[in-house]
Amino acid sequence: MNTGTNSPQSSSMMEGIFFGVLCLSGCLTFSTCLLHQYHFVSEAMTWTEAQSYCRGRYTDLATIETTEEMKKLKDTVSAAGYKVWIGLYSQIDWKWSDGFTGSGAEYRSWGWSNPNYHGANQLCVGMWKAGWVDAYCQRVTAFVCYNGTLEDSDFVVVNTTKTWTEAQRHCREHYTDLVTVRNQADKDKIHNLMQHEEWVWIGLYRDPQIYWSDGSGYSFSSWYEGEMVLGSMKVVCGVADLQQGGKWRLLSCEERFPFVCYSIPKVETLVKVRVKLQDSSVDLNDRAVREQILKKLQERFNENGLSGVTLKWKEKSDGKVFHKEEKGSDKKKKTEL
Repeated sequence: MNTGTNSPQSSSMMEGIFFGVLCLSGCLTFSTCLLHQYHFVSEAMTWTEAQSYCRGRYTDLATIETTEEMKKLKDTVSAAGYKVWIGLYSQIDWKWSDGFTGSGAEYRSWGWSNPNYHGANQLCVGMWKAGWVDAYCQRVTAFVCYNGTLEDSDFVVVNTTKTWTEAQRHCREHYTDLVTVRNQADKDKIHNLMQHEEWVWIGLYRDPQIYWSDGSGYSFSSWYEGEMVLGSMKVVCGVADLQQGGKWRLLSCEERFPFVCYSIPKVETLVKVRVKLQDSSVDLNDRAVREQILKKLQERFNENGLSGVTLKWKEKSDGKVFHKEEKGSDKKKKTEL
């Protein structure tokens, strides 16, 4: 039976239910999700192994969305050691500003310990004599543009200091784009042009691409402010580092650590519902009618930001939800209050 119809007949039926004078009552169960409940697992596993374990026995690897949940997780693992896997991971996908993906797009000349993703906020790349570094995109420095095509291009060092985004805009307005460095020859050419400039922006950058294992949106964060060396890894996974107050760090997903899973406890509340009928011929105990009422109520909850609440009817021993109220029941209730 289709209980999701919005036909004129069903709309009229709903009006007859909510704007009437005949009183009936029934019971509704509210199933409400609470804060995440965390479960520490002491066995050391890779991140992927830990994810499979958590999904098989609980909900998933730990997701942390508030300061309160962060405190709750730290309390759960306070005696667990110094690092535990959580459900955080990031994809590392470096791109060139001009979109180049051809031969030489993967060329890199990183300096020592770079890229190190300091504070989980270094997404743009600069170049100096000792090698490339990932850096905060808001840093202001000189930069290198190129003019023409990559096959036949001129490199231009612009001494005006700008952020990476401002440098990109300048290069696109006055030249072709921020420089793409495809090989050692390109790198040497830029070094020869730098002269007194110790540090310049080039066109390499990446998006944050930070995710939770269970698909939750990434908004709250509690990052470690030090270095997190990424090397050539394409995917890195998150730990809560208890030696750093539980702050998050990104490491190789193949390392082995204990971990934290989560589950979502539910609380059920029984609520008595009174419904007024305009048309006394409407049978509130008809399954289609009950489902329509439930759908409308659920929509109201969702509109008010209560998407974690699930509703269902509670049937009595006779199989019915609604029963006609006896006369005097309102008076009795008022007296009790």
